[in-house]
Amino acid sequence: MSSRPTDIMIKCLGSFIENNEYVYHGLDSILPQLAMVYAAKYLKKDFIWHSVAEPFLIDPSKLRVRPSTGDPYSEQEGIATLTTIDAFDIAAKGKMDLMYFGAAQIDEESNINLTVIGSYEKPKVKLPGGAATAYLYPIVKKIVIWARHDPRVLVKRVDFITGNGSLRINNNLGTYLCTNKALIEFKKGGPILKALIQGFDVKDVISSTGGMKIQVPNKVDEIKALNDEELRIINQADPYGLRYEENYG
Repeated sequence: MSSRPTDIMIKCLGSFIENNEYVYHGLDSILPQLAMVYAAKYLKKDFIWHSVAEPFLIDPSKLRVRPSTGDPYSEQEGIATLTTIDAFDIAAKGKMDLMYFGAAQIDEESNINLTVIGSYEKPKVKLPGGAATAYLYPIVKKIVIWARHDPRVLVKRVDFITGNGSLRINNNLGTYLCTNKALIEFKKGGPILKALIQGFDVKDVISSTGGMKIQVPNKVDEIKALNDEELRIINQADPYGLRYEENYG
């Protein structure tokens, strides 16, 4: 079985986890959940695992993906229960090193939208909402966003700011985006293409945005397809392929 763009996205997301970091994922976060498995089992990173499911310091080898990442039975063998409210306090104290966020829209200043498409008063689409995004997004030390590389998603300006990326950029907080085509970093000068997912080129990345201007440096890395061991680890945690249900490819 060869790896798909979804699998390479998981590799991209997992590559940001470092030893001794406090890492957190929220609801509807199958790819980040698998990225944490990948970092723990393949990259051998030793980090604090916490999530909206609330088991604390789970055994990654026991994780089995379920349709809801808020299901405590997906993350087994935690040494304790730590509530979501506790996670907010940890972030407020500056002790949350990395959190993953999804986005329906993201713009050049890394603002993300999880609220509405169109105007707030008369939306074309009402989205699920941001839960704690407005609170957590501006303060966590390092944010890694995952999203589909699509003109409707990568826009010049989001329709509604659920998470304020401008604050992050102004405070020099690390902000990154892993799509099913590329890795992008957000800086004060705008978004910068850092790496291509294997199988895509710069033209694929630039031509499939909806107004977001991405800077292309002289050197752009490549995130390669997964080897057999990497795939085995991910498939063990997701034996039914639920990660593909989000249609990233």
